[in-house]
Amino acid sequence: MCPRRPVKGDHSERQPGLIGKHMAQKINITVIVSGTLTVVEANEEAPIGTIIPKALEQTGNTGQPISEWRLRDVDGNLVDTSKKIKDFHFPPTVKLFLSPKTGAGG
Repeated sequence: MCPRRPVKGDHSERQPGLIGKHMAQKINITVIVSGTLTVVEANEEAPIGTIIPKALEQTGNTGQPISEWRLRDVDGNLVDTSKKIKDFHFPPTVKLFLSPKTGAGG
């Protein structure tokens, strides 16, 4: 008996971009970093804090450690960076604000 060969259209292997119960959903999050807008692609299963280094890199803000930045929602509330992105139930138009910690940099 011959081993089974994959056939065209065989979906037994995961494919990038497929969304299913075993695949992570991607979301685009708009982040305003010290007044500069950027869009960060993130995995909904990841903690929201994982967008911070991406947003800083995309906007060229690499001079301060990540710990010196604060992520806030549109109302100015601090965002719990340990929570999973999916737990926030963000709308597609979400905007988060990333700014240096008060007093950072002197």
